[in-house]
This record gives sequence, structure tokens and C-alpha cells, in this order.
Amino acid sequence: MKRLRNIILGLAISALLPIAAQAQNCADFLSFRKAEKPWRYNTASKSATCFSGKKYEFVLPLTKGNEYRLQFFASPVFNNEVQVKIVDLNSNQTIIDLPGKLEEGNEPKKGTTCLQDYLNEKNQYVHPFFDFAPAQSTSVKIMIEIKNSVKYIEEYTYDDYGNMTGTVKKEVPQEGGPEVVKGCFTVYVIDKVSDVYDFN
Repeated sequence: MKRLRNIILGLAISALLPIAAQAQNCADFLSFRKAEKPWRYNTASKSATCFSGKKYEFVLPLTKGNEYRLQFFASPVFNNEVQVKIVDLNSNQTIIDLPGKLEEGNEPKKGTTCLQDYLNEKNQYVHPFFDFAPAQSTSVKIMIEIKNSVKYIEEYTYDDYGNMTGTVKKEVPQEGGPEVVKGCFTVYVIDKVSDVYDFN
């Protein structure tokens, strides 16, 4: 009986290993994304292992006559604590400079964050996306800053009479500085033929 239990336990663990291994492979994320017509998957899409407290960048070529849609995804371990900036390399114009999420209590709307879902006019949650239709062929530089992983605690606040007035988030100092965490960050790019030319 004990031997049978060990065999079942071993089978259960071996069944879970491929799932765990797949979760660690950032490139696999892109294979699960499917573009819907008329959009096409763009091979410039990138998903890579990133670390908190680091900055990353890459250049994305944009061709006149195509419309591009970009979406950003991050592992939950980063808690949406990122900043994404996109600069047009022809004009040096900053097109997007957005945080991954808004401060607690603020409701995200379209164009206010790069990772936090928002409610559209049909009361459906939408993951942020950004459309570009360049007037001429160009390249954009995508700069991603993964913020330091900092722990916080909630502390109560009181008025002069000792009555509780609310809570405030306070940073917990960590010995040796902020914890370094590892996760995936994905830039998903799709495109389609366009007759509109401008950054939207």
C-alpha cells in the first residue's frame, strides 16, 4: 500500500513538472497569443526574463502602410510596478510614457496605464493596447523599467483625539536593499494593412 502511494505521488509530481517548466519559459507566452483578422502576428514580438530594478530596451521597426498594435504583459511577481516609454527615433518624440498601474484608489482608463485592465463603454475589462499608423517608415525605441521590489505595510492613522482616520502605506526597510525578483515581460505586436497614417 505504501509503495502504491509513493508511485501515485511520483506520477503526480512528474505530471506537474512540465507545467512548472512551461511557466518559467517566457517565450512560450507568445505561442498562446492569437491575432484575430485582419490583424497579423508580428515576429518582432518579444518575451524575455527580466529582473526588478533593471531597465530594458529594444527597437521596433514600423513600416509605412501598416497599422501596429502593441500590448504589454508582465509576470504577477512584478505587481505591475513598471514604467514603459516609447520614443519615435525619427522625430525623437515621446509617444507613450506610462506606469504599469495607477495608485490605489484611482480607476484606470484607456491610455492611463500600460498593464492595468480598464472598463470600456460596454462595461467589459480590456487589457491596454496602443495603436500606431506611421506616416513614414520609422523605428520606435521601447524602454521598459521594472521597478524595485519593495514591501509595504498598512499603518493606521489617527487624529489629535486618538480616533482612527484611515490607513497609510509605509515602506518596510529591507536589509541589503530591495529584493530582486525575476519574471517575464512581454511586448506583443500585431499589425495590419492601414489607410490611416499617424501615431494614435
